[in-house]
Amino acid sequence: MRIKIQLIAFAALMLMLPAAVRAQQTAKPSAISVEVSGFRNDKGQLGCSLFNGPDGFPRDGSKVFRHMWAPIHGGRAQCVFPGVPAADYAVTIFHDENGNKKFDSNFVGYPLEGYGFSNNVKPMLKAPGFEETKFHYDGAGVKQIPITMIYR
Repeated sequence: MRIKIQLIAFAALMLMLPAAVRAQQTAKPSAISVEVSGFRNDKGQLGCSLFNGPDGFPRDGSKVFRHMWAPIHGGRAQCVFPGVPAADYAVTIFHDENGNKKFDSNFVGYPLEGYGFSNNVKPMLKAPGFEETKFHYDGAGVKQIPITMIYR
């Protein structure tokens, strides 16, 4: 009798398994995809920082929600942040041409490498704030954020 119950339970589990696998396969991936164009060359790498609030935006690396590096090919690069929950976010990017993993500027703070912000905000006299660059992600599917690199 005990073996019969175990066999029935095993059979039921086996019948449910294909449905669970199909559900997992059809679930949409959730991610924010930052798609950058306008590089002046393919040297170095792209640095992408995803902020989930105004605290530390845009320069404080210790306040970044997620950060990643991406290779540059044909004047384009892409950073994909998977599994991001629904919220407001803003992105900063920079072209680390010399590969030192730092955003290089001169002694007065003038940028020596390319950079950019979500919503393609172009700064005038100072870096934009979180409110100008933020976007909402609903946590479902892939949200594409196009940014064009800025060089001074």
